Amino acid sequence: MTTDGDIDMADLASLDAPASPAAAAAPSKVEVDLEVDTQSDNYDPEVSGSLRVTTQTLSSSEAADVSDYAVGVLRGNMVHLNHLDAVMQLRPSMPHLISGASRTRQPLQQVETNGGGAGSKAVPSAKGNQHPDGSKDSPKEPEPWISLTYEPAGSDVASKYYAEMVASEGRPIDFTMSTHDYALSLCPGGPTGSKNINRSQAIREMLSLPLEERLKKWFTEVSQVTRFVALMHLAPDCSEEDLLETLPVYADLVRGLWVCRSSLLYDDGLASKRDQIMLEFTKMESIPVKYVERLIRDERTRNMILNPLGKRRDKLQDYKFIVAADSSFIKRYSHIVKEQENAWSVRAATMPDPLEKCSATEQRKTKNSTKSNIPVKGPDPVMGKTKDGLVQGSENHVRSVLDSVFTANKVRSFPAVVRDLRHLAVKYASDRKDGGRFQALSNAAQTCVSLSRKELDASIRLVAVPVHDLYVQKSEEKASVRNCLIKLFRDRVPNGTLKKQEILDCALSILKRKISEKEYHQAVSEICISNEDGHLVLKNGEMP
Repeated sequence: MTTDGDIDMADLASLDAPASPAAAAAPSKVEVDLEVDTQSDNYDPEVSGSLRVTTQTLSSSEAADVSDYAVGVLRGNMVHLNHLDAVMQLRPSMPHLISGASRTRQPLQQVETNGGGAGSKAVPSAKGNQHPDGSKDSPKEPEPWISLTYEPAGSDVASKYYAEMVASEGRPIDFTMSTHDYALSLCPGGPTGSKNINRSQAIREMLSLPLEERLKKWFTEVSQVTRFVALMHLAPDCSEEDLLETLPVYADLVRGLWVCRSSLLYDDGLASKRDQIMLEFTKMESIPVKYVERLIRDERTRNMILNPLGKRRDKLQDYKFIVAADSSFIKRYSHIVKEQENAWSVRAATMPDPLEKCSATEQRKTKNSTKSNIPVKGPDPVMGKTKDGLVQGSENHVRSVLDSVFTANKVRSFPAVVRDLRHLAVKYASDRKDGGRFQALSNAAQTCVSLSRKELDASIRLVAVPVHDLYVQKSEEKASVRNCLIKLFRDRVPNGTLKKQEILDCALSILKRKISEKEYHQAVSEICISNEDGHLVLKNGEMP
């Protein structure tokens, strides 16, 4: 890696774009005139003449601090870094459109080169701009501009500056990051984990271990959250299929990233709380601080579990998942994503309510305590049905399996619910851990499938709201945006459409407040899709 000398940015004009740029001599400023495409569908040719715009001016704003920036050119196995004097951001400028505004660019006059150096230019004198009487209110002369000419990539001028950018000699750049730390930051694996570990060295040391030990050691000692492309570096001797088959033993999929399984890090108590945190992250990008504090009351334990998984944002009072969702993995391995969603649904059905009050728990434990100690003989009570079709002794199990269906997909049709129940019945039956409870859940799912349509409909309404011929998962809060959407869709004909403003108005009327963009998009994305006209329709209940 080399660091190269400064480039005279005032002379560099090898930008490849159809525009007319100009630069002010002092202070540093750039403006670019772009022609507006009047043939575009977005251009209104019928606008009045005074408002018609045929050119767009972009004006520059300078970044306050450029010490963290450099221009890098990769050439072979060398990265050539070049110092930056300034970073300019171009934004649309409107002053020239204001009525009565008069602004002209006066070119910087060239000086005769008889007595000066070749190519020297006249620079405006600070003294010359002052009024003789020293008044500060004297009118300023129009600032001079330097017209720039675009040079296409590959031209002689552009090639000249490219050669300077990859020159072998140059002055050192005073970076705050050491060369070792810079190279370490480029190593695959992502910035997760609380330990300052050299991931390149860790990978090299682990390659001699069996794949299973590699994965376990990586997730528990190096990084709890890792992208799949980074894990491929950890298993260069394995195919993608083999790695994907082994991964679920040591990690769970959250937002397209693989996260260390809680059972590898903590005992059952803390593992259950961490699983609940991970489950919430599968639903949304951020979790409210209040929820986390109620779930894990001890601050030290809370930080131990949350720091590798999320970043606390004090202003928003939430924890944001530590890495952005891996959309490329989600698109490429949709079947794996679906399998993991089903696995989370099964786990969610067996998770106890994390915020359940102790008093309610004690009440359930003491109620009929004598009967609970008597061994049950005969057929599994889960399979017994009353004459009304309800399942005796398994109301909680029925609700759990139906909750699993609607946790994975917020909108379902009746046939889709039946299919999901059959799938869960098989999943529960095949799980050997805590076999008694999973078998009871499997039996509950099978019993639901055997109910008549009327009986199953009554059970579904425990966890979902009917909207025409579909079911939408109930919201935990009565005053929610989802309930506003449900009301609007129920008031319309089947397959009716909604507009954003209708939803905002309904929320303002029912919730008595304006909802944020985040609330709006979260509620809409869960149960709606956009049609060809850009209107919102309820999901069909068949596809995820």
